Amino acid sequence: MRKVCFLLICSLSLVGAFGVAAQKPTKAEAETEREIRAFYDSYAEDLRGGRRAAIAGRYDERGYYRMGAGGKELISFEETKKVYLSSQWSPPKSFAWRELSVDVLAKDSALVTALFDWQTADGVTYKFSYTGVLTKRAGKWRIRAEDENRSPNLYAIEPVSGNRSAAAPFKYIVRAQPTASVGAHRHSVDLRLTVKSGRQFVLLGDLENARLQTIEPGMTLLIPANTWHAEWWETETVVEVEGTGPMRTENATPDTPRKP
Repeated sequence: MRKVCFLLICSLSLVGAFGVAAQKPTKAEAETEREIRAFYDSYAEDLRGGRRAAIAGRYDERGYYRMGAGGKELISFEETKKVYLSSQWSPPKSFAWRELSVDVLAKDSALVTALFDWQTADGVTYKFSYTGVLTKRAGKWRIRAEDENRSPNLYAIEPVSGNRSAAAPFKYIVRAQPTASVGAHRHSVDLRLTVKSGRQFVLLGDLENARLQTIEPGMTLLIPANTWHAEWWETETVVEVEGTGPMRTENATPDTPRKP
């Protein structure tokens, strides 16, 4: 019995040893991972430096699959170049990868997952998750599929003066990214919105008489106390908001009556 137990323990030890050995990357896989990490290090440098042509050149000439938000679209190489070489794309003020992982799938393909921080020209930092599939063609790594998923909070609030919870005037700045939105809500005090740059859309009023307001740079909109409204932005926008506290905010639910 002791002999059987000893042999069993030895067998399990050998299996464990082989298992660990099997998980160790080969020399070729380790070299591929180094190449991929160097690719993403230089990718970050191109983004920070606003090197438009270099960034476009990182994508597969057959096109790449843009994933995310429940969609899948094959973007041609020509369309990719057009975006990066035009005003449709603006370089970040700062950029940094975080927790970048590389899984080598084959000698000519790899999966990359990461997080990254993107700071806009206005100094607001947004966080993204990232997934990319790279293929190697003619000795060069290129992006074949990519999913950049932004944090749901695409706007930031920066206090300027006062406190919204105190009985005194207050002022703050809203910095919004394209596609940012705020669902139906209302405040207990009047608010004055002034767009400094970009454009803001406000659907103002209850369900029976809501009207769409578009606020362009230099324009001001007064949102009366206890008025239901929803807000969204299609371009990068900076808005100054003023009011007198204390302010309470109520978010609408499916059961909320949309009446003042």
